[in-house]
Amino acid sequence: MRPPPGATRTRRPRASAVLAVVLLAAAALAGLSPVTPAAPAHADAGQVCRVTFSVTTGGDGLRDDSTETVTLGGQAFLFEDWNGDGADDTPPERFHLGGTGDLQHTTFTWHAHLSPCVPADALLDGFTFHHLNTAPDLNADNWDLKALRIVDRDSGAVYADRPASAELLHRFYKNTDQTWNTREGLPDADTDGDGLTDRVELRGIPRPDGTRDTWLPEHGADPCRKTIAVEIDWLDDGTDSDRPTPGALAEARHMFDSAPVSPAGACPYGPVSRTGIQLLIDESTAIAVTPQERRRYLFAEEPDGRTVFEHHRDGNFPAARQGFFFYSLWGYQYSDNHSGGHSHAGGRRTDFIVTLGSWGDVTDRERSALFVHELGHALGLAHGGGDGVNHKPNYLSVMNYAYGLIGVPDYSAWQAAVGSMGDADADVWSDRVRAVSSIDYSREKLTDLRQSKLVESRGVGAWTDLLVTWLDPRLVQRVADASQGIDWDWSSGGAADPDPSHEVGVSLLSWSQVCVSPEDPAGTRPGLDTTPHDLDRRYGDLIVTGNDDECSTMAEPGDTQVRDPGFRYPGKDETLSGFDDWDAITFPIGVSPDAGAPSPQPQEPELTEKEGRRLVARLVDAMVAAAAPAPSATPRWGYAYMDQASAPLGADTALNPAYQWTTGRLDPATASRRASVRRTGTGDYEVRLPDVASQTGVAHATAYRTHYRGRVCSVAGQQPAGPDEVIRVRCFDQTGAPVDWWFTVFFAAPAAGDTPYATVRYDAPGGAGDLAPARNDGTFNSAGLVNHVRHEGTGRYTAVLKGAPYAADKGYLQVGAYGTGTPARCHAEGTSPAGDGLEVSVGCYAIGADATPRRIDSPWVLSYTQDAGLHRDASTPAAYVTTTGDPENPGIDTRRSHSTSAETPAVTRLSAGWYRIAYTGIGKPGDSAQVSSRSAGRYCHLGNVNAHSAPPALLMDVYCHSGAGTLADAHFGVAYLRAP
Repeated sequence: MRPPPGATRTRRPRASAVLAVVLLAAAALAGLSPVTPAAPAHADAGQVCRVTFSVTTGGDGLRDDSTETVTLGGQAFLFEDWNGDGADDTPPERFHLGGTGDLQHTTFTWHAHLSPCVPADALLDGFTFHHLNTAPDLNADNWDLKALRIVDRDSGAVYADRPASAELLHRFYKNTDQTWNTREGLPDADTDGDGLTDRVELRGIPRPDGTRDTWLPEHGADPCRKTIAVEIDWLDDGTDSDRPTPGALAEARHMFDSAPVSPAGACPYGPVSRTGIQLLIDESTAIAVTPQERRRYLFAEEPDGRTVFEHHRDGNFPAARQGFFFYSLWGYQYSDNHSGGHSHAGGRRTDFIVTLGSWGDVTDRERSALFVHELGHALGLAHGGGDGVNHKPNYLSVMNYAYGLIGVPDYSAWQAAVGSMGDADADVWSDRVRAVSSIDYSREKLTDLRQSKLVESRGVGAWTDLLVTWLDPRLVQRVADASQGIDWDWSSGGAADPDPSHEVGVSLLSWSQVCVSPEDPAGTRPGLDTTPHDLDRRYGDLIVTGNDDECSTMAEPGDTQVRDPGFRYPGKDETLSGFDDWDAITFPIGVSPDAGAPSPQPQEPELTEKEGRRLVARLVDAMVAAAAPAPSATPRWGYAYMDQASAPLGADTALNPAYQWTTGRLDPATASRRASVRRTGTGDYEVRLPDVASQTGVAHATAYRTHYRGRVCSVAGQQPAGPDEVIRVRCFDQTGAPVDWWFTVFFAAPAAGDTPYATVRYDAPGGAGDLAPARNDGTFNSAGLVNHVRHEGTGRYTAVLKGAPYAADKGYLQVGAYGTGTPARCHAEGTSPAGDGLEVSVGCYAIGADATPRRIDSPWVLSYTQDAGLHRDASTPAAYVTTTGDPENPGIDTRRSHSTSAETPAVTRLSAGWYRIAYTGIGKPGDSAQVSSRSAGRYCHLGNVNAHSAPPALLMDVYCHSGAGTLADAHFGVAYLRAP
């Protein structure tokens, strides 16, 4: 029994010696080796050394004549106060004897250590307690273990915590039940809650033959940090392989490694692990197939009823791994829809496929994004996180198709990156967006969006400045900072209303509310034939609901009626829920309670190459558009007649003050300033337009005056110089030689307005590349979208003005060559509405006395305006006119002509290549005009502008020429400009 506190204990050497002999014998009976114990050591990481046992007795106490031993990993603990007298003993012993006094319902604290320390994975097998009592059977000591707690004295880790309950942990007898282990009656622990038990992660997966698959421990599986193990197999026909790239898998691992998922609170096997999830990928087997076998649909059924996928899986995925590993097969295609993957393959929630073999060039980002997307489905995530509502703006996740191939962009990083970029092709733009994006599941639940009552000042309520994307009421894709307010209806050009009481109603997913699709039930008429009802809208090749969320369009024959007129979608009545993916993922494997959960309902078809890249292109366009300079609040434009063709070289020379005007005159402080020119060489000029300087805008030039041979003048460049805009112009004769000549010049910066307006400055190197999208200080799109340029071949281009307003194809086009390269003539050669935009064909030709026009590549500049002048200034009278019909007997294309006087002019052919345009009520002296050909290989210039003879009557003469420079009939357009 334990002496009373403060009592002195007298040691008896002889008795101790005798006792030692008895105890050594007891130790031998317990299977322990009588080695000399070492001093207690502090544990290194991954070891167990010093512990405290808190032992609680039940109704039958532990007598002082009973010997208790405890082992871990085959090593006996050394008890530091082995005799229970309250003082540490030297040396410690491999047993405990004494100090327990047969006390009932009493907790005793025993300090012990191991020497040497044992690896922490020994904890998997538990602590083994052994009871020994040498008293005769009639007087033997049997005792009750009621509760037990074992704590590591170095780390504080709790190795066992079995509190008292109605049942005993164990009753020890002298002759039976002498041994008990702390793991008895307990399942294997899963410390980190990932479904993989600690034993599996540290020692491997048991096989039926008694061996273990040790891949997990060999690759560092951490039982205290959630682990997802995936086996990947792939098809290989000897020439082409579907194996994932190292870069793609590295990106996927990084995503999980960076996840905001906490490790186990205390790790019994070593230091506390860091946040994140271990994604362990076993790139296992290249499945040898023939080229024909590789292209077979993986979901095609074999004669035995199993699919091709199931045959590949069952033949290569070890059965012992099922329920421990996720399984992913990478192949060519699984069906005829050519989508990039499919989850829950072969009836198992943990199996998924990635099928990119039928796609074209695939980036590492696309591979990694599709891989983690399909894995996300296996982890319980849907396309809306917790629901199947796709494209929600308050769901920033790779599970959302809006980010499904490129990742979630960082808004601030994009703003910084795009500021240093100029024109580039689509691949470069995608690469830049990809560089500021990351694949990820959503990291927070964003604000639920009640679409009928969106509070702009609240936005989506994110803590970080990721990028939100949605379609506004005009079906224009927009982007915004997720941490700021959002102008949902784009009524303020992207500036959110700061009033927290202000609400707007926007059907954020109306573009997906399809009424009519272009599929022909008979399969004979491709394309959309139906015109939308005024209440519905066209979105690509679909007709969708308008702001009322109700279908009103009846399909024409050749199209499919998806929803009948009168059908109402939930639309603004629906609330879009935010969702935190990382907080909600499940682990349907091993001992996880989710392992037996039924598979979710089948997802909608996954992204195809065409759809996925279309979504990426739209997102890139929206991001580029969001970074475009805002138009000026007030108009900023001007024109001048350059009538000093032979001005002194290098000297600033005043231009005719009667035939020039700029918006600088509206300011009394600058109203007296006038334009000037500096001739810098033969046919080279710098025109200075006062007080219209702008970092953005376009300029045009048109050769002026009659002549027996054609002349061409084009803009070589432009730049602000102090308060003025300086425009460089080059003029050439019909052979392409520089020549001093007269011209009119015009400049306008983009300004706010309500009419469609777009400009494109195409200055790809050598005029031989795509700009998708075009982004420079000479490119603007009033629809808030972007303009693209495709180089179709030598001297052939397609400018794509994106936005529904342009699809009306009712505007005026001014096109001319640009830059300092090979002399060229460029003009518009045709237009074609294309979905939600307008395609403009542009042709460029060499300047030379060629009988047959010769196409060459060249930069060029384009302006498009509709229902307003070339400057888009609604406060100033202006007009434009386009001819049509037979050039020998031309008419006015009223669809592509406009005047603020609401009149249609007359056009007269005076002789071959000489035309006169006559208005009766818009002319004002001091005016100007720009001319552009509309006939392939022909070019036109201004012969005369006459509003001074009988204002407001106006006469304009236009001369058109063949490629050889002789007068020739052609279609053309004229933009008339005047002062207010």
